[in-house]
Amino acid sequence: MHKLDYFLRAIDKINEWVGRVISFGIPLLMLVASYEVIARYIFNAPTIWAWDVNKQLFAVIVFLGGGYTLMVKGHISVDVIYAKWSDRKKAVIDIITFPIFLIFTIILLFTLGEFAIVATQEGELMSSAWEPPVYQMKIAVFIGVVLFFLQGVAKFVRDIRVVTTGKNQA
Repeated sequence: MHKLDYFLRAIDKINEWVGRVISFGIPLLMLVASYEVIARYIFNAPTIWAWDVNKQLFAVIVFLGGGYTLMVKGHISVDVIYAKWSDRKKAVIDIITFPIFLIFTIILLFTLGEFAIVATQEGELMSSAWEPPVYQMKIAVFIGVVLFFLQGVAKFVRDIRVVTTGKNQA
């Protein structure tokens, strides 16, 4: 069990670190959007880059933040019902629904992995006036799904522990 506990803690630490680092992208996203609004509507001088930067930054923030959000239980749940259940009952429901998570994330992994490879090989550019490269965003999005998948597996292991032992050891 020691190696498994180490693995679970390592996944948590990686997702916590990535979540904290990526959180600094939110003020940057707001700054770029604010700059564009001011430039466009006050100075009548819109940029050609702000929309592209915001799209890429938003995708990176959302996908790289997914594992962290799962770790801190920040995703949507039906709290009116779910909050009243015992930890064991919550774990049973989460184990039952894990195959849906697994199918969804495996499809994302293969699809987004392929997108990242093709974008990198072809030097794909955004279809806009500025035409920035998109491979770095697609690689970051793929990494985010990998981290989300690993955090989901860690949650599944912990749920099994809750059901079998009644407590979460790691």
